[in-house]
Amino acid sequence: MDEKIKATAKLALGSGNDALSDDEILAILDDDPELERIRDERLNQLKREVCHVRELRLRGHGEYLEVRNEEELVKLIASASRAVVHFMHDQFARCKVLDKHLHMLARYHFETRFVSANVEGCSFLAQKFQIRVLPCMLAIVDGQVVDRLVGFEELGNSDGFSTETLERRLSRSGVIQLPKGALAGVPVKERPVAFRPESDGDGDSTGGGSDSLDY
Repeated sequence: MDEKIKATAKLALGSGNDALSDDEILAILDDDPELERIRDERLNQLKREVCHVRELRLRGHGEYLEVRNEEELVKLIASASRAVVHFMHDQFARCKVLDKHLHMLARYHFETRFVSANVEGCSFLAQKFQIRVLPCMLAIVDGQVVDRLVGFEELGNSDGFSTETLERRLSRSGVIQLPKGALAGVPVKERPVAFRPESDGDGDSTGGGSDSLDY
């Protein structure tokens, strides 16, 4: 096919009556079976990618979901190849701060599942994973806990940390991948997102210290 393209290019760059028109060039190339095979392969690849994205979307990828019972959480951990689980409590201020950042990361890091698990409905798993201080995040890869982040000490010990700071910290475990190429260094808010709900529902965040649980 390369030789045919070269020959066609020579004719296209010719002068006078020997030069080919754009339509003639396309007709020659369209008649090439190798070019048609490559095009079909690319179309099939795009179809597979679309089906993959649709399947992830049906599983809840791209959204930040709140889980309120242990059965649902166990199924999620078993089915997701990569997941970030935020153990939280509705009344804990720093959990609300973390929720806001995880909402944003979930829309961009589409391949990773982001969920919050209310400890009141997941007390057995909270004990199993030795959750003692909130907020607590677990990074799960292929069903195994590979990392955990407790409180905000690793985020500057302040409620004012950026989403990018949290993103870099989570990337250390491999549960998410930092953007590369043209998007490297671009703030999360300015990147294209995989999913954008009709209403963001972020709300206002409030400060406060980490909270302890009595188990």
